[in-house]
Amino acid sequence: MDKKSQWVTEDTVRIAEYYCVEYVKDKALLLADGTSILESKIEEGVVRNGMVLVHELSGQTIEIVKERDTFKKQWKWYKLVGNHQEPVDSRDWPGLYLPIISVVGKELNVNGEVIRKGIVRDLKDPARMVNYAYSETVQSIALQNKIPYMAAAEAIEGYESEYANANISNKGYLPYNAYDDEGNPLPKPERQQPAVMPAAQIQLLQLSTEEMRGASGQQNANFGIKSEAASGVGIQRLKAQGEIATFHFPDNLARGLKYEAVVLIDLIQKIYDTKRVVRVLGLDGNQDYATLDPNNPQPYAEAKTSADDIQKIFNPTLGQYDVVIDTGPSFQTQRQEGYASMMELASRSPALMQIAGDIIMRNADYPGADKIADRLAKALPPNLQEQKGGKDEQLAQASQMAQQMGQQLQMMNMQLQDTQAKLEQAESGVQKTQLEMQYKMELAQFDAQLEEQKQIRALEAEFRLEEYRAQLEQARQDKELQATLYQAQMDAKARREAEELAMAGELTRSHQEACKEVQIADMNNRSREDIAELNASVELAKAGMENAALTADVNKDLKEE
Repeated sequence: MDKKSQWVTEDTVRIAEYYCVEYVKDKALLLADGTSILESKIEEGVVRNGMVLVHELSGQTIEIVKERDTFKKQWKWYKLVGNHQEPVDSRDWPGLYLPIISVVGKELNVNGEVIRKGIVRDLKDPARMVNYAYSETVQSIALQNKIPYMAAAEAIEGYESEYANANISNKGYLPYNAYDDEGNPLPKPERQQPAVMPAAQIQLLQLSTEEMRGASGQQNANFGIKSEAASGVGIQRLKAQGEIATFHFPDNLARGLKYEAVVLIDLIQKIYDTKRVVRVLGLDGNQDYATLDPNNPQPYAEAKTSADDIQKIFNPTLGQYDVVIDTGPSFQTQRQEGYASMMELASRSPALMQIAGDIIMRNADYPGADKIADRLAKALPPNLQEQKGGKDEQLAQASQMAQQMGQQLQMMNMQLQDTQAKLEQAESGVQKTQLEMQYKMELAQFDAQLEEQKQIRALEAEFRLEEYRAQLEQARQDKELQATLYQAQMDAKARREAEELAMAGELTRSHQEACKEVQIADMNNRSREDIAELNASVELAKAGMENAALTADVNKDLKEE
C-alpha cells in the first residue's frame, strides 16, 4: 500500500504532531552584581538604556559590565493533517525541554546498531517451548483410551447399554453375568488404568518454565513460590538477586518520571498565571492542599486560616526547582515494617511509649489508630509536643501556659501550706497518718508541676532566643545586601572614571606629566629650603655651645681670683 494513501482513507484521517528545535540569536549580559541574564529574559518593567538596566517603577539601576552574542534554544510545535504537504498549525513551545518522555527498557549497541527491547523480548523462545510442551501433553492425554472397563462379551450380555453409558451416568452399580449357559464362571469386568501423563513432556514443561524465570533473572522467591531457601534471610537474599537482575527496568522508568516532572515544573512557571488551589498527595497517601499564587511577592508564605489550620502559599514563578525521585518499597510496606520494628522496641522498653507513643500508633494500619495517636500526643510533655502556628503564636501559647501554670502553682502552694498547718496541729494516730500521706502526695504534685513550669519557661526562652537570632540574621543579611550594592555602585563609578580618563587621551597624560614636574620642582625647592634651615640651625647650635664654653671659662677664672 502506498504510504501517502495511509494518511487519508474512507473512514480515517491521520493527524501527526512533531517538535523541532531552532537556535535564535540573543545577547548574554553580565551585570555589575556578578549575575548574568539573556536580553530576551529581561523582566517586564525593566528597560535597557545603553549599558544600564532601569526599573521603570522604582527607578533602580544596575550597570551592564559587558555583553556578547549568543544563541538560545527555541522549541517549535507543528501539526500535520491528512495529505497536506505543509503543517496546518505551528507555534512556539513555551518550555525549555522536549515534551516527549522516553522510557527505555534495555538498550544495546551491536556493531553500531542500537537495539532496544523490554523484559519480554528474551522470554519469547522459552514461552514458545512452554506452549509446545503443554500442547503436546494435552494431545497425548487426549489420544489415550477413554473406555473405563474391559469385559468379556458374555459377561455383559444384556447389559450393553449400561456399560456403554457408564462414563456419563451416575448409576450406583453395574450388573454382569457371573456364569455362562453351562454354569461355568465368567471373568468379571475390570476398570482399566486411567490416562497416563507423559513424563518426558511434563519434564519439558517444567524445564521450559524454569528457563523463563532464568531468562528474566527472577527467582522463585520473587513470585512467592517455595524455593531452595528455607530461612527468611535466605528468601530475602534470593529476592534481592532477582531485583538486581532487573534493576535497570525500574531505574529507567524512574529516569523517565524524573524527566517528566522537570518538563512539568518548567511549564508550570510559564503557564500558571492565576491563583489556584491544588491537591497534594503525600508519601503516606494523605491528602493536603496548597495555594499557587503567581502574584505572591515571596516564593513561600504561610497564612493562618483558623486556630489549627495554616494555608501554604507558593509562587512557582520565583526561584529554581529541582526533582528527586527515589525508588524502593512502597510507603505501605515501609509503614508495616516500621510499625512491627517499633512495637518490638516498645515491648523491650515500655518507656518508649510515653515519649513516642503517638508516632508508633500513627504507623499502625487499623481503624482508630490516628485517634489513639492524637490522644497520646496531647499527653506528651510540653517540650515534646508539636507546636502549631507561627513563632509569635507559639510564643504566646508558651507565655499563656506559663501564666496558667504559675496560678496553679500558687494554689497548690496554698493548699500545701494548709495541709502542713493541719499536720502540725493534728495529734498522733490515724488522722496524722492520713495528713502525712496527703502532704506527701501534694508535695509530689507540686514538684511535678514545678518541673513542668521549668520546661515551659525553657521553651518560652527558646522561642525568644530563636526570634532574636532571626532578627540578627535578617539585619546581617540587610547589611550584606547594602554593602554589596554599595560596592557594585563604587565599582561602576570607578570604571566610569577610568573610562573618562582613558578618553581624555594625550591631553590628560601631558597634564599629568606637567603636574608631576611641578610637584618635583616644588619638592626640590622645599628640600633646598629645609637643608639651608637645617644648616642654620646647626650653626646656631654650634655658636651657642661656644658661648657656653666661653662663659664657663670666665666664671672659673673669677672664682680663682
